[in-house]
Amino acid sequence: MMQSQKYLLQDLEKFLKINEAFEKEVENESLRKLLSVQDKISIFRDIDPYDLEAIVYDVKFVKYKQKDYIIRQKQTREEIFFIISGECFVYSDNKKVGDLRSGEVFGEGGAIFKTPRSASVVCASKDAVLISFCINENNLEFCASAIATLYKNLAFEINAKLEDVNHAFGQKL
Repeated sequence: MMQSQKYLLQDLEKFLKINEAFEKEVENESLRKLLSVQDKISIFRDIDPYDLEAIVYDVKFVKYKQKDYIIRQKQTREEIFFIISGECFVYSDNKKVGDLRSGEVFGEGGAIFKTPRSASVVCASKDAVLISFCINENNLEFCASAIATLYKNLAFEINAKLEDVNHAFGQKL
C-alpha cells in the first residue's frame, strides 16, 4: 500500500509541474495578446511594450455572460479591467449608477489604493470580453518612468469619470 501512495505522490508532483508550465504559457499568451492591443488601451499610452510587460501581471482575457458579476461592491481585489466588447452596468448599494462600454477601463481606484470596491459591476450584454490585469509595483526601480506614466494615464481616466459624474449631476439640478 505504501508503494502505491508514493507512486501517486510522484504522479501528483509531475501533474503539478505540467500544470504550472501550462499556466505560465497561458499567462504568457495573454500578455502577448495584451501587447498586441496595447495601443487601443488609453491607460497604456506612451508606455514601451517591454516596460509594460514588466509592470503588469496576472493578465487574463475573460468572457462573461449576462448578469455575471465582474466586481462586487466592498470586495478587495487588485485587478483593473478593460472592456474589449460588450457592456456592463455599475451598481452602488443595489442602485444602478452607470454604464460601461467597450473601450472603457474600470476598477482602477480599488487597485491603486488597495481599498474595497465602491461599486459592483455586472455584465449587461449577452456576452462581454474583458482583459483583467494587476500592476506590479515591485519593479519600481527598473520601470519607474513606465509606472509613473501608467499612473498619470490612470489619473486622467479617473478625472474623466469624475467630470462625467459632475456633468450628469449638474444636469439633474
